[in-house]
Amino acid sequence: MLPTGKRVVVIGAGIVGLSCALYAQRRGHHVTVLDPRGFAGGASAGNAGILAVSDCVPIGTPELLRQLPRLLRGRDSPLTLRWSYAPHMVSWFYRFMRACAPSRLGPAMESLAALLGAAKASHYELAGIAGVSAMIRPAGWIKACETDDAFRGMQPDIERMRGHGIECRYMGQDELRMREPNLAPIFRHAIVHPVCDQVIDPAAYVQAYGQAFLAAGGVQIRAEAVAVERKNGVATAVRTHTDRYEADCVVVAAGAWSKSLCAGLDVPVPLDTERGYHVALAADADALAGAPVFWAEKSIVMSPQHGRVRVTSSVEFAGLQGRPDFRKLRALVPDIRRAHRRPLGSVQAEWLGFRPSMPDSLPVIGAAPGTPNALLAFGHGHLGLTMGPVTGALVAELIDGATPRVDLRPFSPMRFRRG
Repeated sequence: MLPTGKRVVVIGAGIVGLSCALYAQRRGHHVTVLDPRGFAGGASAGNAGILAVSDCVPIGTPELLRQLPRLLRGRDSPLTLRWSYAPHMVSWFYRFMRACAPSRLGPAMESLAALLGAAKASHYELAGIAGVSAMIRPAGWIKACETDDAFRGMQPDIERMRGHGIECRYMGQDELRMREPNLAPIFRHAIVHPVCDQVIDPAAYVQAYGQAFLAAGGVQIRAEAVAVERKNGVATAVRTHTDRYEADCVVVAAGAWSKSLCAGLDVPVPLDTERGYHVALAADADALAGAPVFWAEKSIVMSPQHGRVRVTSSVEFAGLQGRPDFRKLRALVPDIRRAHRRPLGSVQAEWLGFRPSMPDSLPVIGAAPGTPNALLAFGHGHLGLTMGPVTGALVAELIDGATPRVDLRPFSPMRFRRG
């Protein structure tokens, strides 16, 4: 027998979509999830697994804006823009540069900090429902530097985090060596965020959310949503290439694929994709660090997982259709080996994923203008895993017309209509 709630169709089966589905389901709604890639088929599968609740500083800062010309030109830069795709990025970069203004940085940090402050509680709630609480371990997060210059470059963000009450504990070379004896002694400085946890297998973790959703009566459809149907300003159904699913409420949580669905709702959003790569090297547990390590000079995260270290890269702008290019990450494999005291094994996997990125580093969470029962939940960038469950809780509150636990005005899609 179906719940006596609304028919909710969630578009997207990553961490955000499944969190929306689980929380809506817990409120008594009948939920269908649509995604052609299945559970955790996108960015949710290949990330570093860090619950980065410390990272309340937006990507765009005044310091980064000054470095942007050099980053775009550098052959070994952590930022890659394929010039064939550059015309598509003009508007995005214009908004990004505006978001780097000092006057915008403080409000953006306040907004991110509010979401991040509620993030861990939602993770533990849904992980308990899905039976995967043991996959979350309180590892902390280490940001390490080989050089004094790199450490000096980190200082503005460190001070901003401390200003928001985030613990940023300094460790010198000797203390880091004592804490992480499996790292090679190449790092002179490190900052540790003890508040951060690690999900040891992000794909399995999110897939467990999906299985819990099915076990509670949810419906999964492996199909691509192509449009949200509307009548008199109300969303009435979601269409795929072959079928139609009637709905009392629609949630667009399709990550990097959300833009075209928003266009069909007459909601222009400056969403693009930050393509992220990872490489996984086989490794025994006694050869790995005890926590994820961000290596500042290389702009990579080395994340210890079961029987391997997963190394995630930074940013490439080339859209959803451009061919993968693993050359930069492959070139870093010797450095990854150099950073570990004991030998690492062979390369086990290479992966490309698509982070849904907004130019102001704030996700879109809220009702589509003009269609109040079409709710938008995407654009979390590097913080999708971290913010997914709390976003789901907020969307479920919106479905019921309740007051959200976090002020959602900074995340409204209306912010783009105001310029």
